[in-house]
This record gives sequence, structure tokens and C-alpha cells, in this order.
Amino acid sequence: MLFHRSPANPILAPSGRWWEKRGVLNPGTALVGSRVAMVYRAVGADGISRLGLAWSDDGTHFQSEDLPFYEGALDDPEARLGVEDPRVTSLDGRYYLTYTKVSVEPADHPPLAWEFAPFRLRSGVGVTDDFQHMREVGRILPETNTKDSVLFPQKMDGNFAALVREYPGIQYTTSPNLQQWSAPVPVMAPIPGTWEGERVGAGPPPVRIPWGWLLLYHANEYLVMSSNRRLYRMGMAVLDRENPPRVIYRHPEPIFVPEAPYEIEGPVGNVVFGTGLIERDEEYWLYYGAGDGVIGLATAATRDLFKIIEAALGTPA
Repeated sequence: MLFHRSPANPILAPSGRWWEKRGVLNPGTALVGSRVAMVYRAVGADGISRLGLAWSDDGTHFQSEDLPFYEGALDDPEARLGVEDPRVTSLDGRYYLTYTKVSVEPADHPPLAWEFAPFRLRSGVGVTDDFQHMREVGRILPETNTKDSVLFPQKMDGNFAALVREYPGIQYTTSPNLQQWSAPVPVMAPIPGTWEGERVGAGPPPVRIPWGWLLLYHANEYLVMSSNRRLYRMGMAVLDRENPPRVIYRHPEPIFVPEAPYEIEGPVGNVVFGTGLIERDEEYWLYYGAGDGVIGLATAATRDLFKIIEAALGTPA
């Protein structure tokens, strides 16, 4: 595997606080000066997800706050079942968070074809300058069921650019103001009969590299397994620098798979779900949800990752 687990794993586990008693998972991360800010999904004793916040000086040992960082507006019907799976993008001196707002359609609606209920999923966008407070400033494709939304860390032709997952694949869309969005363009779809055969979704926000945009993504094979039909692994792709919907390289094999007990077991077993990525000490540090219950850290040397890409695409122009 390209990524190697930290010996300190899991680096964050549920605390005794009622609002994160069932699980902590799927964190977004950002470097704030020399510290790492982690915004993570916390599942409470009530089954509702909120966003927690933790800080680290070394990127490995985190101290979480006593209260949630964000719970969603109390009067927002789109978030009545919680807010989930944050990603953090640093852009123009501010920190933008993308996250999933969850509700459910009325009982006369049939369940989604890939879920057991008619969940209503919307991608929210929030902004913070200091991780003290966050406010929602937009929604991505507000009339569409989407998840796994990430903003690019730079604008494209003056517009915000985002990847979203409208089941089962990844799409690209842009906006001048985080309110109106262009028609989504397909980026990546599942490959039937492979380790990424059922669904794919963006992991952390894309990272600029010499060849274009590095995209780490998750994929589900949807195996029929004892009490669990899911097997989430991480993949790697490179998107075109000027035309991000164009995939110029898609690594054929997974780069990180569930192997440790805390990844194979948990509320949803056989899951590694990377959502946070920072560059530190010539390494990529991947923060991920493990087994849908705890948070892990895995690292890869930048040179090792670049060797794989260079072997496929050649020396960057």
C-alpha cells in the first residue's frame, strides 16, 4: 500500500460526551499556522451527526473541544437528521467547509435505489476565518441529492469549483457566488466488476501537483459479506490542470485498504474513508474514518506517490 498507518492509530475515538458517543469519523483538516485543525463527524447518543473540532501541534495527538463546532441551524429542515462528513479547503485566506446535510422525504416517497429510506442529501458550504465560528454561505446544486462535495483550493476562471457525488459517480460544477451552479459535468464513474464497481466519491479536496490536480477518492465494491455489504477503499487519480473534469490518470489499484482491526470492525466494518489531507515534511498525511467509528492517520512519501504518476504520465511539462 502507498499509505502507511500511524502507530498512534486510532488518533481520535468517541469520548464520553453524549454528542459524540457513538462514533467519530470522516474528518476534514487544514494547517492553521503550525497547528492542524480537524473538523470531524461526531455521531451522538441520539443518532444525530454534528461537526466536532480538534487541534493538534504535531498532527498526530489531538485535543477535541467540549462542544460541537457546528450543529446546523435549528430551523433548517434540510439538516434535521444532522450534518456529516466535512471537508476543509483553504482558499483566498479563508477556510471553506463542505458537508452533507441530511433529512428525509415524506413517508409517501419510495426509498432511494441504493439506500433503505428516501434520504434527502444536500451539500452545504460554510466559511470560517479562525475555526471559532462558522456560518453557512451556500449550497451546491441545491435541488439535487449530493454527497462528498469538495471545493478546489483555487478558483477556475474566477469561479468557485467543486466536485460532488450524485450517485453513483463524481461530477464537476462551478459557481460565481456559491449560490448558482453550472450544470454538473461527469468526472469519474464506477468501473463494474472491479474494486470500485458500486460507487466512487471524492475524498479530500484536490491538491495541486506538477501534473495537474491530485484526487484521492473512495470506492465501494459492494460485496455481499456477513452483516455488511460494503468494502470501502481509497484510490488515486490526476485531473487536468486547466480542465478538471478530464481525468488524465486513474491508478488501477487501490492505494489504501482496510486491514487493521479498527477498520475491519466498527459500526460499519471494512471501511477506510479518507477526507482530510495535509502536506508536511515531504509527506502526505491522510486523515480518514475507520470502520465508521474512529479516526486514523496514514502517511505516504511525496516522492513515492510522484514516482507512480511519473511512470504513467512522464516528466511534467
